[in-house]
Amino acid sequence: MFELDLGDPKTFWLNAANIALGVVTVACFAVVAWGAGVEVLARLRRRWASYMGEDEHVFAVPGLGTTMADGGERVKKEHDTEE
Repeated sequence: MFELDLGDPKTFWLNAANIALGVVTVACFAVVAWGAGVEVLARLRRRWASYMGEDEHVFAVPGLGTTMADGGERVKKEHDTEE
């Protein structure tokens, strides 16, 4: 039914072009899937960081979403030595 004869000079370039386009298509799908996966993981990490308390001035309020208690500027505590 389907026969791939790369030795046939009449269809060699057609088959070679189809194989190359298939490889490029699979590579494009892989790149898009990789980018989407990285983006989803980055968003999940940010969300988990806000819920786990890693950022001290971001609060998750039900019905309101994520709020910043001080407008986005970090509040220094007495024991913080970072500048």
